[in-house]
Amino acid sequence: MVATRPIYDKEPTPEFNDRCLAILRQWEAGTLPFQEASQQLSEMAHEANDHLANLGRVEILFGVMQGYRGNLNVSIQHFQKARDLFAEVGNDVRVIKCDLNLGESYRQKGDFAKARELFQDVYETATRLGDIQTQAMALGNAGQMLLSMKQVDDAETALKDAIVLAGEWPPEFASKQSGFLCEVHHALAVVHLSSKRMELALGQAQRSLYFARISQQPLSVGFANRTMGEVMAGFDVIPAELLNEGFSADPGDYFRAALEAFTEIDAQGERARTMHAHAKCLAKQGRRIAAARMLQQAMLTFAELGMVDDSAKAAESQAGIF
Repeated sequence: MVATRPIYDKEPTPEFNDRCLAILRQWEAGTLPFQEASQQLSEMAHEANDHLANLGRVEILFGVMQGYRGNLNVSIQHFQKARDLFAEVGNDVRVIKCDLNLGESYRQKGDFAKARELFQDVYETATRLGDIQTQAMALGNAGQMLLSMKQVDDAETALKDAIVLAGEWPPEFASKQSGFLCEVHHALAVVHLSSKRMELALGQAQRSLYFARISQQPLSVGFANRTMGEVMAGFDVIPAELLNEGFSADPGDYFRAALEAFTEIDAQGERARTMHAHAKCLAKQGRRIAAARMLQQAMLTFAELGMVDDSAKAAESQAGIF
């Protein structure tokens, strides 16, 4: 077998990159099953051979798909491989995008110290490089991390700053903007829910739904519907104007829609978070047995996926039910 020398081009080749992205987009849209998408990406990795940036591109997409499924340790391995490859070819912009994804995986695991360090480094480097998209995403992810840490005021500031920066994204990022804004408004709705500012929470939940409809991606649809379920569950009396506009009065309808959307892309971690939210709603309605069963399913998934922070919060909810 003839040995070949590594190719140190900084960027993936355009045609290779487009084919990789087409696989990811089909999977994100729920039209390509995970196993088939993984097989196609494996074939792309074989084709990349010694082109380091092409290999890095494949590793990033493997990491993204595994992260959405909740396989966080596996996603971290892929992102670290991608980071090493892009560092080897001297592509600083791609390196910080890998760090952003690593930070998000650590956030999902509940390792907030590691996530905070990564998000801060990414934001500072992106600012120096003039990468507005990555700046915004670092702030958005940091805001969600702060929310999980119950640092609500700081979370709100970071999330609002992320929205401002997202408005400055270049036109070529328009396709990603709606999904990002859906997630940020979803997080802001939770911020307002935590302090019982119901009208503000509702407004943010409706914005999340708006951007989910533009995005038409199962992940966005899942986030937006879960948020609406949480907001509806938070009202003592649901505003009449919502019912007049055709919104369902049953929070369960939104949680079920979220579960269906997350199931399309096998996003196990988000499914478990949705079951946790639905279980809290059922408990509030006095349906304790149904709540306990659903919460148990969520807790098993959190444990399997190593989602430490979510496991702890689910345990608190379980104590509240019983």
